[in-house]
Amino acid sequence: MTNNTVNTQFNDAEALVKAQQFPAALQILNKLVKAIPDHQGALYLKAVCHRYLQDLSQGIDTLNTLQAYYPDYGRTYQELGHCYRAQAKFAEAISAYQQAVQLHPGLLASWQQLALLFGQINEPKLVQEAQDKIQEIQSLPKYLLAAQSAFYEGRLAKAETLTREFLQKNPSHVPGMRLLAKIAVKLNILDDAQILLENATVIAPHSTDLKLELIQVLQQRQLFSKAHELALQTYLENPKHALSELAYANQCVAIGNTAIAINHFTNVLSELTSHAAVYVQRGHAYKTIGEPDKAIADYVQASELKPDFGDAYWSLANLKTFVFSDAQINTMKTMLARPGIQPTDKYHICFALGKAFEDHQDYAQAFSYYEQGNTLKHQQLRYNPDETTQQLQAQIQYCPPQLFADPPTGCDSTAPIFIVGLPRAGSTLIEQILASHSMIEGTSELPNILSLARQLGGRYKTDNLYPENLASIKTEQFTQWGEAFIKDTQIHRSENTPMFIDKMPNNFRHLGLIKKILPNAKIIDARREPVACCFSGFKQLFAEGQEFSYRLTDIRQYYDDYVALMAHWESCFGENILRVQHEELVDDLEGQVRRILAFLNVPFENACLDFHKTKRNVKTPSAEQVRQPINPNAQHQWQHFAPYLTSLTEHFQSD
Repeated sequence: MTNNTVNTQFNDAEALVKAQQFPAALQILNKLVKAIPDHQGALYLKAVCHRYLQDLSQGIDTLNTLQAYYPDYGRTYQELGHCYRAQAKFAEAISAYQQAVQLHPGLLASWQQLALLFGQINEPKLVQEAQDKIQEIQSLPKYLLAAQSAFYEGRLAKAETLTREFLQKNPSHVPGMRLLAKIAVKLNILDDAQILLENATVIAPHSTDLKLELIQVLQQRQLFSKAHELALQTYLENPKHALSELAYANQCVAIGNTAIAINHFTNVLSELTSHAAVYVQRGHAYKTIGEPDKAIADYVQASELKPDFGDAYWSLANLKTFVFSDAQINTMKTMLARPGIQPTDKYHICFALGKAFEDHQDYAQAFSYYEQGNTLKHQQLRYNPDETTQQLQAQIQYCPPQLFADPPTGCDSTAPIFIVGLPRAGSTLIEQILASHSMIEGTSELPNILSLARQLGGRYKTDNLYPENLASIKTEQFTQWGEAFIKDTQIHRSENTPMFIDKMPNNFRHLGLIKKILPNAKIIDARREPVACCFSGFKQLFAEGQEFSYRLTDIRQYYDDYVALMAHWESCFGENILRVQHEELVDDLEGQVRRILAFLNVPFENACLDFHKTKRNVKTPSAEQVRQPINPNAQHQWQHFAPYLTSLTEHFQSD
């Protein structure tokens, strides 16, 4: 089918649905879906037709297909709610409508149904919340409602055009400003979002919701001090407002004040006793400071409050030291088979079950669940490995050795140490070893370099100005960026240590930029045997980023690209890069530690060999592993899965 034919047929079907001629519409829609299985509009209207024709099971099946292709499409869940309501499955209907308005807060029909259903189960507070939302939606101008719908359905260009046109005529309309700020966040134009929200808070200074949205934008811009300050101010203005206190707790976590954050998470839980997500957040905080038993208790509590809460189970698995009971495994399997489970919960549970069966040495089932979870996550991301290859090759093309041959540019600080590489390559172990040294402080996986690279790329993703523009940037600008990096990261460290670590693994993609702004920075390349590294990444469900890791062929290609780019950086400034092979570090801890410290020009200290005794915040998945002595057997665990990894073993054995 040509695009014109597809559009004509869809428009015809849509007109038939509006005319309530559902059988005729269904004939067209079935042909469309057969030709284009992931046609969003056709799948949605097909489900609507099935519901009106009283074929609810077929409607739900169609919605499950739509959900798999487009997990963030709010109307899917609204229609699912209608189907469950028609089946008198009111609990399932409430859950579906709640998911619908979480994804698309402007869905009036979902709020109306929630108001009715909450009334039936005698939840007056929730009825009032739904009625407030109904009133808010009905008070919005139709033009802005159209823009809002376009935004929540992923039509960002249309949403931006409509919202800007509206604000030109109504420049002080706060809901319009908030919507344009949301669009800016989605387009990663965070400075615009910040300005819009700051201006909106001047117009509506008592709006807590506005301030909470601004706090999120400030955090995304790495303005952690400002975000923390605003969160504290908002909490002090609203000390009994649970979401304000929760925002403050999260900002305390962001700047490393984890103990304070835990106190506030606890206060929130005294108010929101059944809020499973807050238990997970507090559990993460306990994990960060090295209190795994308390973290486990919170994660288990979250899973019991909400048995389909995938993140609770994955958080337990992600401790790497927790072993699931048979009862917990059975609960996860039951939840996984439950109709209507959300894709996010589904893939979290799959990864958790993979870890559970690996611990039980049932490697066939473990791999099956890992593979299922990765497939679901990959479908959601729609990652293109060839685009990444082109981006890394652009670094080689536009950052030749001669770009760094002139006198150094940038800030002359000798403080930063960058540990780079692939995730799960042993970088957390290296960080923990170095952070045990009296002259070196461990911070976190800092987002500053990635943020600067995005900024250099241009206002829109399609601009692609970076890294080609590095050659034309003035020396003074590199210096300013380097000094800003040192200043902006200060909130994550103390004043007492002369050196600090940024452990963001993806910084390997931007070492040219790093050397232009921080020419004296030291770089450690955490390298691991390729099959072990790739499979360890495949088993890991990352909180964000690392889109390459959810298909074995993708992670294999990424590993090759990483090796090629690191070889290029070594040709540019190899004297400032130290490669540390994980297997050699495990086999000869003291020898490798002495080698690393000599590279950094700091004296040897025995505390680095007793790294597992060092008390510090660790946020990465390896947090509990690096608080224990090295386990030499861990590096060979992938071999249990060798029959399923031929796409890796055959590729890397041929190298």
